Amino acid sequence: MLFEVRITDNRAASRFHGRPVISLLTDFGTLGGYVGAVKGVILSRTDADIVDISHDISPQSVIEGAFVLKSVVPYFPDGSVHMAVVDPGVGGTRRPIAVKSGKHFFVGPDNGLIIPAAKECGRMSVREIDFRKLDISNVSNTFHGRDVFAPAAAYLSAGGAFEKVGREVRSYREIDIGEVRFIPSGISGICIYADAFGNVITNLNGTRFSRLFSVGQRLKVTCGDFEDVIEFTRTYADKQDGEPLVLIGSHGNIEIAVAGGNAKHLIGYRQGVEIEFRKIRI
Repeated sequence: MLFEVRITDNRAASRFHGRPVISLLTDFGTLGGYVGAVKGVILSRTDADIVDISHDISPQSVIEGAFVLKSVVPYFPDGSVHMAVVDPGVGGTRRPIAVKSGKHFFVGPDNGLIIPAAKECGRMSVREIDFRKLDISNVSNTFHGRDVFAPAAAYLSAGGAFEKVGREVRSYREIDIGEVRFIPSGISGICIYADAFGNVITNLNGTRFSRLFSVGQRLKVTCGDFEDVIEFTRTYADKQDGEPLVLIGSHGNIEIAVAGGNAKHLIGYRQGVEIEFRKIRI
């Protein structure tokens, strides 16, 4: 161990098969050794179960990473430490931060990535990670995942006092996930993520959407150059293979899918593109 920690109830609260939990979300991919280096640093400093949320976030896509992290964190045990690194500003002026929220901890860059997930967990306390207080040295200008965030995550997972991570900060960056607008006969949002199945997820809340439209209703969907009439369904199985559909995904957001197919290819998905849903006038 490169530092001393004070064991607290945080460690006991996050036990999974007898050990604390550290989750990882990055845009590092799995072809190189970046993820392995991060895990090596963590395991050299603490005994933890490391859970990979994803390392296939689109490169430098902070919005995508924030959405995936927010959709997954609620299913982790109390006391978990979530390390998220999608960090286009690495080595620049952005701060490395740690967040305590409810019974969860987060470490990552101050670029909005970890804030949506942290807000869902409870009242937040934010601190700037101080290299000296965590006995971190030899920090690379381009790999803070390995040299800053991994040691910080290990420290918190091992029961280290959150207050010793660094000074408290009152301001932090929040992410803009796009505007939601009410339009004539409908609603407009943006596309924020396409999953491995090609389902295109929007920033539109399913509950709000259901107040405007009913399951079984056919909607005019416009997204860039794509335009079609698509039914609002309850599940993927409500349509035949090859047919597009609109539904509320497991994450609670509205998504476009193709039964047995790929909506990303169908609509020509681009992150941030506007998408509109309108009632069809009869």
